[in-house]
Amino acid sequence: MSDGGRNSGFTKVKTAKGRRNSSTRWLQRQLNDPYVRRAKKDGYRARAAYKLLQINEKYEILKPGMNVVDLGCAPGSWLQIMVEETNALNGNGRVIGLDLLPTEPIEGATILQGDFEQEEILNALEQTLDGKKLDAVFSDMAANASG
Repeated sequence: MSDGGRNSGFTKVKTAKGRRNSSTRWLQRQLNDPYVRRAKKDGYRARAAYKLLQINEKYEILKPGMNVVDLGCAPGSWLQIMVEETNALNGNGRVIGLDLLPTEPIEGATILQGDFEQEEILNALEQTLDGKKLDAVFSDMAANASG
């Protein structure tokens, strides 16, 4: 709920029965984060998309036609950027995501669920590459700290 006054656009979260103070603070930060709002508006799955966009703007690490893999891809915002920057939708590049967690499909990306250290997942990755070399491996993995 907005306070409607001097902090226009600021959402204050009330503590709920059973919710810890730390959870309330996290929720308030999340609801008021400008990158979270922008990601939602721009259609990205998470604010992390802007991190990869900023890195790519500075270092030009993603190029059309590249074959790339994202380890720990859930929820998929980096895959969304990779599809755009490699022109994977046009068939020029190939984008593959791997994660232990289920990840909703993204047009232009192949998503494999499992542990990338398992032989069956590595075999699936090789099959997906279909003999093409991998140009880059990306990862923004972190321990699952929520949910």
